[in-house]
Amino acid sequence: MTANHYIRRETLVNVAINCFFAALFFFVVFGGQDRVPVWGLGNWVFDFIPQSFMIALLGTIIPGALAAKRLRAGAVQALVRPSPLPRNLLLRALLLAVVSAVIGATAVALLMTATDAGHLEPLPALLLKIGYAALLSIVITPPGLRAALTLPAAA
Repeated sequence: MTANHYIRRETLVNVAINCFFAALFFFVVFGGQDRVPVWGLGNWVFDFIPQSFMIALLGTIIPGALAAKRLRAGAVQALVRPSPLPRNLLLRALLLAVVSAVIGATAVALLMTATDAGHLEPLPALLLKIGYAALLSIVITPPGLRAALTLPAAA
């Protein structure tokens, strides 16, 4: 299988999984509330910090480990263009997770500041969390997989 086909397929899988977990955790954290509070510790905007971190962390580690295994088995073609991301899977995942948490939560906070909303109705709050999970998966998964599928430089 070509690396590009593999990356597209695994990105779609990652999108589906992260959307499911975004919905699940939304119901665990905010389920049963008539209105979802936007601001404050543990509330909607704050929740984008752990959501971003975990989507990027697990969305890099799990697909990256599977890609490396498939690359070693010859089931997927290697990429020859070097990746700017660290070769070490855990370091790569942590880097993407921290950057995602900082940028993602900051962007959401800035957008919500512009709306001046103190609460959200549950359905829009849920759909925004799911949409964010999909978007972050689409942004994070391909570069993580490209790094995993890149052959190490010859010594």
